[in-house]
Amino acid sequence: MLDMSYRVRNSVVSYRVRNLLIAAALAVCAVALMLIYASHAKSSATPAAGSATVYVATRDIPIGTTGAQIASGGWLVARKFAGNSVASGAVVNTTTLSNLVAIQPTYAGEQIVARRFGTAQQEGLLSDLKGVSRVMELPGDPHQLLAGTLKQGNRVDVIGNVTNPEGSQNHSTVIALRNLLVVKAPSSPSSSATGQVLSVDLQLTGKQAQRLYWLQKNGDWSLLLRPSVHASDQRVSPASVQAVIEGSSGH
Repeated sequence: MLDMSYRVRNSVVSYRVRNLLIAAALAVCAVALMLIYASHAKSSATPAAGSATVYVATRDIPIGTTGAQIASGGWLVARKFAGNSVASGAVVNTTTLSNLVAIQPTYAGEQIVARRFGTAQQEGLLSDLKGVSRVMELPGDPHQLLAGTLKQGNRVDVIGNVTNPEGSQNHSTVIALRNLLVVKAPSSPSSSATGQVLSVDLQLTGKQAQRLYWLQKNGDWSLLLRPSVHASDQRVSPASVQAVIEGSSGH
């Protein structure tokens, strides 16, 4: 009888010890998992909590501005940002811009990012050519093409003078096309050449190309240089002799 009671007590003790050991093992696992979680959380939070020094534009940087100009002074300033506030591709060293040119505008206060700069070669501006975009070479005299003024990356409008109806003596002047990208600027005109014909390469849609080609063959035209930043368009009616007379008062 005593022997049986002894065995029962031993069994109960063994059962309790086993449960305690299991509980202890589970507690150790729980602590280990908490430590691993805390380590990962700290690791993932470190970049956001850190900081980086990148360059910010102190003035508007228009298309066509060279990296050398920007680095020369007055265009940018180094500022420190929290890691999660740094733009993707932000410039941390101005030497990376030395042989590049702005192909997209950067406005004052914005971080300077590498994707807004490309090579000064024609291929750099053609990298965005896709979909319905086309490139057309437009010949003209130096005055029509703003030769010596126009630069690669500028935007232009096309002003034209046509007869309306076609073949009549009634002339109208309109802004026929707006906001065309200059892919290749005309060369500077020669002071000794007369009747010089130059050309400009423009990026435009197929529909715009049709209108420009028609105007080139059937009317008078000239390019208008648009502002590099913050350009806006004004809705105006076609100008005719009546409109010129009515506007002669200055209104």
